[in-house]
Amino acid sequence: MRRSWTHIAFGLVALGCAAVAADDGLRMKHAEDVRQAVAEARIITSVPSHLADLPEARLARAMALSKAGAYADAQKLYEAQIQDDAGSDLAQAALFNLGNMYLRQATGEGNPGPVKSLPLLEQAKQRYRQLLRVTPGDWDARYNLERALWRAPEETESADEPDVKEQHDVKLRGAQAEDLP
Repeated sequence: MRRSWTHIAFGLVALGCAAVAADDGLRMKHAEDVRQAVAEARIITSVPSHLADLPEARLARAMALSKAGAYADAQKLYEAQIQDDAGSDLAQAALFNLGNMYLRQATGEGNPGPVKSLPLLEQAKQRYRQLLRVTPGDWDARYNLERALWRAPEETESADEPDVKEQHDVKLRGAQAEDLP
C-alpha cells in the first residue's frame, strides 16, 4: 500500500513538471514568433499574416516606417496600437514613439519652418501629456515634453489678468510720482 502511494505521488509530481515544461515551451514558441515578426518588420517587407497580428510586430513595423520616413503609415500603426492596447506597455511605447516622431519631424534636418513645425510640436506635446497622464513618473516623456515646450512655448497668462508690474504699481488719484516718498 505504501509503495503504491509513493508511485502515485511520483506520478503527480511528474505530471506537474510536464505541465510546467509544456507552458515554458509555449512561451518559448510565442517569443520566437515575436522575434521573427520584429526582425521581418524592421526590413519593411510584407510580414506574414499570422505574425502581423502580434502587437509587438505592429509596433516594430511602425518604428521601422518612422525611421524610413514613411510618417503617415507609421502614424496609422501607432494610432492603431494605442487604440487596441489602451493602457498596456505597448500602447505607452507607441505614445512615446509617436511623440518622438512628431518632435523629430518638427526639428528635422529639412527644418520645415514655423508654419509646418508648430502643429507637429503641438501633436508631440499632446502625446507626451497623454502618456504622462498614464505614467506620471516617465522621465523620458517629461524631458521630451520640456524640449517641445522650449521650442514652442505656451501662453501662461490670460488676456484679462494684468501683468506683475501693473499689479504692484500704486496709483493715487490726483498725486504725481514726485509727490510720493
